[in-house]
Amino acid sequence: MKSRISQPVARFALLLALLVPGLAQAQYRSPSQPSEPDQTYGPQPHPKEDAVAIAFLSGRYATPLTCKRSDGTSFDLQQSIVFKEAPEEGGGDIIKATFFGVDVSDVAYCYNLIERRVVDRRGTILLHFRSHNRADLGISDFRRALMAGPLTYNAHEGSLTERGIGTDPEFGETKTLSFDGGDSRVVLDVVPNGSDGAKLLAGFEVPSTAVQPTAKDMPKRFSFHFYAKDGSDFVVYAVEEVRKRR
Repeated sequence: MKSRISQPVARFALLLALLVPGLAQAQYRSPSQPSEPDQTYGPQPHPKEDAVAIAFLSGRYATPLTCKRSDGTSFDLQQSIVFKEAPEEGGGDIIKATFFGVDVSDVAYCYNLIERRVVDRRGTILLHFRSHNRADLGISDFRRALMAGPLTYNAHEGSLTERGIGTDPEFGETKTLSFDGGDSRVVLDVVPNGSDGAKLLAGFEVPSTAVQPTAKDMPKRFSFHFYAKDGSDFVVYAVEEVRKRR
């Protein structure tokens, strides 16, 4: 049992190191709380756990894929998901997941190491993180959640449209997945070294400009296990686009 959990704990600990220094500052402001001009430089409340969880997840993530043209040639591209704070949605600290799909033409199908036929997904999901939200203990509480295992972000609104890509997609009719509450959610986990997910993302591990990579040079790589309201599910392996984060 110890060997099974040690790698995820170590990986999450590294990712937390990227996050804590910024959130530990007194100047932190929750995205759901508008700033006041006369308090810009005054002490602000420490972040609560749900705000830390949202900041941890925020970013643009990419999954590599290859598309095969009708003439037999192929080309590589990426499919992106963006997780962004969405204070405009109200109701506390919320994060929005946006799926942009795959914009290609004149292809037979697209695939990668994990999926024989990649599916085009488009839409948005609003997520929140259930937490203790104890004043001044947000980072400590979130650290404990990390050590406990995978993180669950519950969905309360949104939908995704799934359709096949190309002339030979091996996919049925276009369908819509609802994430309007219920048990809909996304479970965030690390990608174990040596797994198919790790092999898929291997080319994204460290930017080529990093001679001696440190924690800040390491892109976040996750498995995102999405569960729709009707119980259907899918997994996306993706890595943060570091250069866009800087």
